[in-house]
Amino acid sequence: MLTPRSTLTRRIIAALDASPSRIPVLLGGCGSGRTTLLQLLRDRLGRTSAQYIDIERIATTPERFLRAVAATSPFPVSDAAPRGARAAFDATLAFLSRGQTPGGEPATFLLDEFLELRTFESFPGLRRVQHDFVDGLSVSGNRFVLTSRYVTRALRLLRDTSSRFEVIHVPALSVEDTLDVLGPSETNEPRDSEYLARAVQALTDGRPAYVRAM
Repeated sequence: MLTPRSTLTRRIIAALDASPSRIPVLLGGCGSGRTTLLQLLRDRLGRTSAQYIDIERIATTPERFLRAVAATSPFPVSDAAPRGARAAFDATLAFLSRGQTPGGEPATFLLDEFLELRTFESFPGLRRVQHDFVDGLSVSGNRFVLTSRYVTRALRLLRDTSSRFEVIHVPALSVEDTLDVLGPSETNEPRDSEYLARAVQALTDGRPAYVRAM
């Protein structure tokens, strides 16, 4: 069954496979399923070809951010340890922009909550860190998917940037999507399963995090 979620995934894959690749930017509120989509993409693309990075969790200082990205990366990383916040951020951006798979193919980075890079704005030389970040990605030969829950801020940041960025508003789960998450009912009756899916979809407002919690 082709659901809105599978259609969304196909759209993201098509953007990544374009030449040159486009950069999908997934926007949606808390519980909308952005993180789940990124993790599913990582599994689909292969963990040796794609790296998932939760920027909100590791964006403490530029130096620690670089170390955290390098420590979990499947891609070769330089052992150099740059000194200073600006140098560490530049090293991270260079890695994201030029990193390759062990086989020499362009790397794919799945960057969750990319606007949390604003944490670095208080460090010397990083007042325009978000602009520098998107500008760096826009000229890279690598592939990226970004997410954010801050819809207005993201649209404002990307308003005058490269046409490579493709804004995608993450829709709520449909009844069909909800049925996929819940699976068949205990009675295995299609009508019972659909009734349950409709009830859960209405109660959770179509938010994947809430559907899974139920």
